[in-house]
Amino acid sequence: MRKIKIGFLGLTVLIASAGLASALPASAASQSPHSYRTVVRLSGDEYSDAQNNLLNNPPNTKCSTPPGSTTPNGCWTWTAKHLGHGTYTISQPSLQGAQLVWSFSYTDTRGDNLTGTLTERYIPDPSPSDALTHANRYPATYTVTGGTGRFAGGTGVLNATATRTTVSVNPATGVTHTKYASTATGTLTFPSKL
Repeated sequence: MRKIKIGFLGLTVLIASAGLASALPASAASQSPHSYRTVVRLSGDEYSDAQNNLLNNPPNTKCSTPPGSTTPNGCWTWTAKHLGHGTYTISQPSLQGAQLVWSFSYTDTRGDNLTGTLTERYIPDPSPSDALTHANRYPATYTVTGGTGRFAGGTGVLNATATRTTVSVNPATGVTHTKYASTATGTLTFPSKL
């Protein structure tokens, strides 16, 4: 008698499972998020006036305006395995406590955007700001909240320490040329495979 009950119970569970599986769309069962261990390398040249105001975007780049902003505050280039390469822009920051918070956008060569917020702290170099090799560091957290095109639905967190190093200063105008470099690492997740 026990063997019959167990067999009947197993058959009932199997039939119920089959009914549930057939009720789900085939695409929902096969789609699962895709996570990528990501390393994004940023670089660029910056030019600022004697009051440390950013003067312009680097020449020969096509930078889109980041979310929540009317103009790019800066424009750099980026590259990352799985993601590709393109331009990186940030909005004007807001000060929240001891941190600056920006909106950012990674735009690839197809025009797809990966967007989110950047939280950055500041570790000043004790040397004079107009000294060659003066290098400020900026520990940063990139929180990815979405995107467009193939980056739509992207989420994740990347951590980095950016460095701005003074390359030259024009003594007549006070214009400073700095090199920007950053390597951000973390995990990004997308609804579909990239």
